[in-house]
Amino acid sequence: MPTQPPPRLHQIITTHLPALPGECVDGGGARVGQTIYAGLGSAGHRWYCLDLSLPGHHWERCADFPGPPPRCAVVIAAGDAVYVFGGFGKASPAAVTTQFDTAYRYLHASDRWEQLNTVLPVGLSGAAAIAVNASTLLFFGGYHREQFDAFHRDLETAEERDREGITVRYMSRPIARFNWNAETWALNLLTMTWHSMGTQPHHGHCKAAVVRDGANFYLLGGEVKPGLNASTIKHGRLGPAGVQWQASHAVPVNDGFGGCFGGRIGNMTVVAGGTHFAGAWERYARGDYFAHEGLRRKWLGNIFVLQDRQWNYLDSLPCPRANGISIEVGDGLVLIGGDGDEGRPCLDTLWLRDRLIMR
Repeated sequence: MPTQPPPRLHQIITTHLPALPGECVDGGGARVGQTIYAGLGSAGHRWYCLDLSLPGHHWERCADFPGPPPRCAVVIAAGDAVYVFGGFGKASPAAVTTQFDTAYRYLHASDRWEQLNTVLPVGLSGAAAIAVNASTLLFFGGYHREQFDAFHRDLETAEERDREGITVRYMSRPIARFNWNAETWALNLLTMTWHSMGTQPHHGHCKAAVVRDGANFYLLGGEVKPGLNASTIKHGRLGPAGVQWQASHAVPVNDGFGGCFGGRIGNMTVVAGGTHFAGAWERYARGDYFAHEGLRRKWLGNIFVLQDRQWNYLDSLPCPRANGISIEVGDGLVLIGGDGDEGRPCLDTLWLRDRLIMR
């Protein structure tokens, strides 16, 4: 009988790239050619680039974002530009927090921003997006704009003694009442027109990572209401008729993971890090809809890989981490910004790659 080759094991090797000049939590980033970009979120207007083709590369300050700096915006590259959609923040220092319905484009060749002539059809803060091609983007999830704005207006204009009650009433509702966006929205970048591609067969996710593998893509983790993460990973497939949703995969961690990292490392689809409130789903199942009240947020450091329709443990990050940026570069995944235990900002930039070993 022929000798079977020994099974191949994967080991993640981590290379440290230059650290960010400042914190960047709930920001965004993308890659154009050999240049990666990062900023916004807690970095404010700041926008940085790291050109991996230059010897001794380091982060440089680029043109500042021209609008009110957003948190949890959708940031994605298409062609020779980086696009920024929505997000939330304050339009002025005296304003209350609202979702933005604007879109901007950063031109890689000229280090210049321009606002686009379009209005977002729904709230897309916290949404995820993929580029189908150079002219078409698909968006998934997003906080309900009117509910989000009303909650922050009430909270930020109320007397201190009334704020706890406002928060409890808002949080003490089942998933369906939050009405997060469950439609798949397509944007034509040539005409800047939007159209709905139908409703997804699951609740809208926010702060999920999205990974594309050819015609397949995966929505990884994310919340289905504040403090409660998705219990399954969603699998979509691009086809002539649009998006076809496949059977979901079980999340490999009790209580899931929000604000996680995701991407392709070599030929593997992986998800890493994130946060959750341990015990939140058990409370929710009992009808305690403010499920994370009083629970301590935990930062996670595991890396899981998709194998035979199951998510298996692969390796660990150097330290727990979430709410940052993941960008595929070459055969690896670059992690930028985010935060770690107790919300401390992470400045180190990690490049995760695969090394095959034999057992």
